[in-house]
Amino acid sequence: MAPDRPRRWAAVATAGLLASGCAFATNSQDPGRQQVTSAAVPKLGRIIVDDKGRTLYLFAADPPNRSTCFGACASIWPPATTQGRPGTSGGTQAAMLTTIARSDGPRQLVYAGHPLYYYQADTGRGDAQGQGITQFGAPWFALTPQGRIQTTGSAHGGFQP
Repeated sequence: MAPDRPRRWAAVATAGLLASGCAFATNSQDPGRQQVTSAAVPKLGRIIVDDKGRTLYLFAADPPNRSTCFGACASIWPPATTQGRPGTSGGTQAAMLTTIARSDGPRQLVYAGHPLYYYQADTGRGDAQGQGITQFGAPWFALTPQGRIQTTGSAHGGFQP
């Protein structure tokens, strides 16, 4: 029986790592009340970000006020969620910020009718590696504080939704 013990511990450790990865893929690093603000990000100009400076994106395939990103999509593009009424600062407009219900977790932030997401490869303040990427059938873009799609810095520079 002793030789099986290391295998069991390895299985437990692997399960723990997978669970922590799934927790990262949702917005569990900040499950409380979310704050949306703006920041100047290199190559993009002033865009909306969370209160930690992480870029928030829209998915061009989403219809107004409805998310279509679940499962594998949401593991790469975790929805920006809030538990409680979200707030604004730094030039973002409170009248443009709402939330929608998700079947897979807390309420998702919506700005100017666009459900908001993080990009898993962005690891800190000012990262915007998801800008202009086409995944899951459509491109992903940052938003300006005025609620417009920011196509600057995009591989799809001429994209108009």
